[in-house]
Amino acid sequence: MRTKDICRRLSTRRPTAIALAVVLTTAAFATRYAGDFEELGTSARAIGMGGAVVAAAADPSAIYYNPSRPSGFTRTSVLFLHSEDFSGLVKHNYLGVSFHAPLQSIGFAVLQNGIPNIKLTALPDSTRPAGPDNRPYVIREVSATQVVGYLNYARTLSPHVAVGGNAKLIYHDLGVGSAFGMGIDLGATLTPMDDLDVGLRVRNVSTSPLFWDTGTQELVMPRGALGLAKTFRMSRDRLTVAFETEANLEGLEFTPNYGIEYGFREVLFGRLGVYRGNFAFGVGLRIKRFHVDYGYAAGVAPDARDLGSPQQLSGGFEF
Repeated sequence: MRTKDICRRLSTRRPTAIALAVVLTTAAFATRYAGDFEELGTSARAIGMGGAVVAAAADPSAIYYNPSRPSGFTRTSVLFLHSEDFSGLVKHNYLGVSFHAPLQSIGFAVLQNGIPNIKLTALPDSTRPAGPDNRPYVIREVSATQVVGYLNYARTLSPHVAVGGNAKLIYHDLGVGSAFGMGIDLGATLTPMDDLDVGLRVRNVSTSPLFWDTGTQELVMPRGALGLAKTFRMSRDRLTVAFETEANLEGLEFTPNYGIEYGFREVLFGRLGVYRGNFAFGVGLRIKRFHVDYGYAAGVAPDARDLGSPQQLSGGFEF
């Protein structure tokens, strides 16, 4: 069953959800966009910084952004994210845990996207187009769910080099078709001098396969990111400036992201960024080993700007 067949059968409670269903089913079934379900992010801090954290991720969201960075954590840490994307139509959640040991770490994470109450419809007379005398009727309601599970390992090789990787399992259930898949992500962090990091990540380096219950197979193509982050310290405050470029390795399409973060006494944080050409901002609060962050990015879906902008809330703790 291909994208056009599924989209023809979908309708929802609101007109914008029809476009959303097209976006997600296209992402799931078209090979070039098969990995777009994994592009909504896992950290409100990262969104506030324009997504430019491949060299600056500092909590279990790093499992997603750069699998090598958890090796530099000093404590075991937990992060949870909840996001209402596309005017609340998509529920996006992430839970990550990273267990610290000297010079290495092991972590687990789960990313989930969901759209509830998608109505499947049919025409009384399937041989004629829809019209006043041939109106669609609801057959049943379904929910679309996409889940990715990550197993992360990261190791510090020297004071200047860290490497890491993820093994992951992928599950899609669109209500009218399901798929399983698997993949590998790789990352590295270089620290040529104090307070300067260079990050590299290749997601789905294995060209991850998706096996649909229809007997068809799709491939999630690799996507890379290369960036740097520089921190300037001012007494008890700090300013971090970050830049990265993302690349679709199939079409060699490059997308720059920019971000800054100001930390006041390592308690209050303000963030600004440009995320895939769109304005982003965020704020954060840290009290001892607990933190909470909010991030907003304007219109990050180029083909669906009228559906609203992502707002993300994440929080976590260390122990």
